[in-house]
Amino acid sequence: MDSRSAPAAKTDDDDGGGKNPSPRGGLVPFDSSRVDMLESLPESEGDLPDRYDIREKDTGPALVCREAPGLAVHLDRSYSFSEAEARKLPARSILLDGAGAFAPLVDDSALLFNLDHHQGCSRAFTLSTCEQALILVSKGLELDVGDWGVFANEPDLDTVFAIWILLNHRRVRELSPEARDRIIPLIRLEGAIDANGLEIAELCGLPQDVLAVEKERLDALHAIELESKRSGHWATADLASYTRELLLEIDKLVFRSADFQDYSSIDKEYGHVEIGQGKVAVVCRDEGGIYDVERRLKKVWGERLGIIALEKDRNHYTLRRVATLSGIELESAYNKLNLLDPAVDGRPATKRWGGSDDIGGSPRPTGTGLSAREIAKILKLTYKKVRPIQHLQRLATAGLWVLVLALVGGVGVLGLRHLELSEATPQGSAMEMGTAALLVSLTAWALTRQVSRGWMWLYGWRRPAGLDWWFLVPLVIAGALAGGAWIPSELPSDRSALGWTVGACLLMALATELGFRGLVHGLLILDHPVQTAGGKWFVSRPNFYSAAIFTAATCGFSMLWIAPHAFSVPETWHWPMMVVGAMLTGLSLGAIRERALSLWPCVLALGLGQLARLAFGLFGA
Repeated sequence: MDSRSAPAAKTDDDDGGGKNPSPRGGLVPFDSSRVDMLESLPESEGDLPDRYDIREKDTGPALVCREAPGLAVHLDRSYSFSEAEARKLPARSILLDGAGAFAPLVDDSALLFNLDHHQGCSRAFTLSTCEQALILVSKGLELDVGDWGVFANEPDLDTVFAIWILLNHRRVRELSPEARDRIIPLIRLEGAIDANGLEIAELCGLPQDVLAVEKERLDALHAIELESKRSGHWATADLASYTRELLLEIDKLVFRSADFQDYSSIDKEYGHVEIGQGKVAVVCRDEGGIYDVERRLKKVWGERLGIIALEKDRNHYTLRRVATLSGIELESAYNKLNLLDPAVDGRPATKRWGGSDDIGGSPRPTGTGLSAREIAKILKLTYKKVRPIQHLQRLATAGLWVLVLALVGGVGVLGLRHLELSEATPQGSAMEMGTAALLVSLTAWALTRQVSRGWMWLYGWRRPAGLDWWFLVPLVIAGALAGGAWIPSELPSDRSALGWTVGACLLMALATELGFRGLVHGLLILDHPVQTAGGKWFVSRPNFYSAAIFTAATCGFSMLWIAPHAFSVPETWHWPMMVVGAMLTGLSLGAIRERALSLWPCVLALGLGQLARLAFGLFGA
């Protein structure tokens, strides 16, 4: 395989895409002053736009063209996919010149293409990678439909030309005769040399005077790679940056400034995500107005453009729905952004994402606490259809974590009994409950940190907001008295163990809320609408589900504690009253959790309920 590359460095600041790149750590920056032969390349008439960016994707940095942002070029020396491995890649994947370690492949049904001329073919009768790319583009491969991934393991000139063709697929189909005369001979000559060697150059069909010019141009481009190898920088070369620099040099060979009279771009595109209905949401930054940005983005995205999130000032975004009849509603995006934005803290309640169903914006006056990439991910999450089975899976996961917490608490109690550190006394009973509660609290905290991926506020770990949740505290206390409180099975008859018992009750309130209103509620909160600070009152599904699991747990553990309620009722009413009391407690605490945006008021409210239940147990009703 031909191997031609050299280092260069252009990466984006912040979240990707931009005009002011800087070298990435550990990679050798490109220095064109070291290559004298670059001076032999003819200059374009006028300045050409810089259309290539390196943007940070979920899988790492990728090279994109601003005129074809749906194509992402991934360069990594380790790429060598077998056909079975390649078929596991996302649809719309193109492998270049050895990135696929199998025969050339055009699979229209799977949208998988391996452009290669090395394995599984007769090399003498197989076109090079760049010529295969030219044929695919010329035959109308729909590179504007969906997102495409291009994979290469080493950017020799054959691969770089293939990348240039794919990224410039629109312009390649509409080249002027002059531009065609400048690029096609280069591709034909490079293809002949790369596939069959220098001796075939004379037989590639070019007149001698044209052949001499094209050889000089190829030599100038190839000099960049040779200089990198001679200087010893090749092993640490930043392949994406090097490829970007070579693409710019090819632009200078092919285009003139007049070719870009209708070209316009935004200042910085952070990225885009698919949001269903064949539409994309684009997150970007520009000094222009939202409607001017919409006009420019439509030139690139066409009918695929669905939503624009435009950053006007730092942390301040305008949200614009472009596809008005596509079934995409901005209200859904507002709800999800408000749920996940740490800046939406309910202080005041009006500090929220909002607006009309066509245009809105980020919280005022502080702006958003989300990065551009996080906004893009949330927009993708908003419009991603969740199947019923996925809802059930999350509900089952929440139930599983409750069982894990119960197991941790049970192990703590059994450990105390095994070590004979507790006994059947009020102090021993309180010690067992306190130990179990402490272990459950620590485990719930650890699990929440693990599943939250740093978004702890989504699980209620934040300052409380608002005051209207105080109206629900009496309902929590009433539910606790009726059966929604867990207190030690042995109550003290004197003050000697009273402190232990009170401490155990308060620790149990903490453990219960970290588990149910923190972990369980947080796992379910993304699936359905919930109450907000100062918003309308209703029982959300996450609230109902977490309350139902809390009620089931209360019934399951009732044998470890005293009577399920604090009132004198017929024995046949004990279980129904406990279920009603636990459900009332759980629903009230869930509403507090949602309206306060925090689980700490829940800990306070349940703590009061626990103490009220303890007082009734000690002094009677």
